[in-house]
Amino acid sequence: MASGSHNSHSSLDEVKKRILSRANLTSLIGESVKLITRSGRAVGLCPFHEEKSPSFNIYHDHYYCFGCKANGDAIDFVRKTTGIGFIEALKNLAQKFGVEAPELEESDFRKKQRGEEAQLGRIMVAAQEFFVRQLESPRGREARAYLEKRGFVTEQIQQFGFGLTPEEPWGLSKELRRLGFAADDIKACSLASTSEKSGNLYDFFRDNRVMIPIKDPQGRIVAWGGRTLGDHPAKYINSRESRLFDKSAVLFGFDRARVAMREKHRAIVVEGYMDVLQLWAKGFPETVACMGTALSTRHLQLLRQATGQVILLFDGDNAGRNASLSSVQNTLEVPEVRVRVALLPQGEDPDTFVSGSEPALGPAGLEHLLAKAADLLDFAIASKFSGIGPTAIPELVSRDFIPWLARVSDRVQQSFLISRVAQLSGIAAAHLERELRSLRLHGSPGATGESPSTASPPAVHQPLGPLEAEIIGHLYFATPGELDLGIIGSFVRSELNLDPVWSDLMELLLDQLAQGRAPAQTDLSACPAAQSPEAKRAFEKLREKAGAYSTENRAQPMARIIGAYQKKSLQTTIKSMKAQVNQLSRDINSAEAAVGVREILQEIGNLNTKLMQLEANID
Repeated sequence: MASGSHNSHSSLDEVKKRILSRANLTSLIGESVKLITRSGRAVGLCPFHEEKSPSFNIYHDHYYCFGCKANGDAIDFVRKTTGIGFIEALKNLAQKFGVEAPELEESDFRKKQRGEEAQLGRIMVAAQEFFVRQLESPRGREARAYLEKRGFVTEQIQQFGFGLTPEEPWGLSKELRRLGFAADDIKACSLASTSEKSGNLYDFFRDNRVMIPIKDPQGRIVAWGGRTLGDHPAKYINSRESRLFDKSAVLFGFDRARVAMREKHRAIVVEGYMDVLQLWAKGFPETVACMGTALSTRHLQLLRQATGQVILLFDGDNAGRNASLSSVQNTLEVPEVRVRVALLPQGEDPDTFVSGSEPALGPAGLEHLLAKAADLLDFAIASKFSGIGPTAIPELVSRDFIPWLARVSDRVQQSFLISRVAQLSGIAAAHLERELRSLRLHGSPGATGESPSTASPPAVHQPLGPLEAEIIGHLYFATPGELDLGIIGSFVRSELNLDPVWSDLMELLLDQLAQGRAPAQTDLSACPAAQSPEAKRAFEKLREKAGAYSTENRAQPMARIIGAYQKKSLQTTIKSMKAQVNQLSRDINSAEAAVGVREILQEIGNLNTKLMQLEANID
């Protein structure tokens, strides 16, 4: 096995050398960068960062930017500017410069894989054509009127690829089967499911939804988003993750926005695809959206191919939640990209803000807002401190920031982060460094180890509840593609109130799955999140009862667990609100109390309706 692997790498090294010896770097870069000659050398404006005078220099075998330090050879340039992989870049250059490269011919297994993927791609194209026909048909009148009301003109409706689900809940499946596509392939595209009762196919997207195609960086349709035109409780739904669609690696609109990002030297990242389309229509073509996940390292690596500046455009209501320390952690892994945050006013989203007619709103207002964007690091730290009193800051720093700083392995980065936390918290950097040393030595911030009387007790971690333990178990034994990581990640980050040791462990497992690794089959011992005594004991217990997590469809028990957790949370909220009603009801002479009671009772009714829907779904 080792010998075969060595021969494979040796063959690739040889073809790489042949390609680089024939590739004309000046000609290659000149296709996308305007070059001039200075002192006998080709120079131009760097395609990887914004600059006014040329500092991007092209040498015989490599390029180098004296501004942003970007450097590499022809292969690196093709990969960074197109987003394609290493092998694809080699094939691209071999074809462009006429280099014979038999080593790049695919194995029979890979040819079979590519053939299967091509078939799935044909299904996606056929489905898109079907959705578009539905929108253009007479029954699409309501959907077209909705889109026009949202500000999209006919040309944009066609340009953005809007479609509509059919009237029958099996309409798409029936059409695709008529075209000769296999049921298993249709389901593999997340376009259909099999009814447990009848065994028939029914569509994944139904309930009168406007459809928006989601494409990969090469412009191939890999998924859809569907926006209901009715009163369905799920206003938006996305395709499930599939062989073609990995949410942590896809940015909605990147295939179209990449060129605009290079021209405008920035990327704007929002939360929803409708926000992207609205901003495109209003003159911000450099906008993209994450697909229901936080900005990942893979997203940042994708953006780095087009620009060195990323602006996260947050709704005021969700800014603190979105600008998390884990987001900062991801940016540390892609230091070539500077990430900033622009915060919309309370109650506004990108769509309403850019469509507003008041002087402070509209495209000009958004430009003004983007110009004032704050650094993500400072914004995330300040958001943590927001709304708490000065006396609570030391405890917050010890609980949240010290463990986070300890996970930063690069000491230079860590030193810089310590200084920023110190400036924004008012706690001396020297004290933060002592806390870090204590954590490394004793496993607890503040423990000195000098004597039993002065040392702090070991860190006490909140134990896992049974539902949280089940989530960790299923994530640990999952294989890539089994679970919708976007939904689970969103649930873990926004709804679970976990001790950091457990939230870090869940993030580690989610990240492993997002990178295509099965956690149970991967050595995680070197990962900081897996080194705590609690994590080690959890993994030992899981390995002892591996059979309990054996399942043919892991998504089902995970959905049940999440549903049970949400049910418990709703029941707790309802109980608390009933207690408020009892308290307010004692003040029978207060008109304000009477109004409060009516409002709370109405909300309790709404929550009870949600609870019944949730119980029906769980059953």
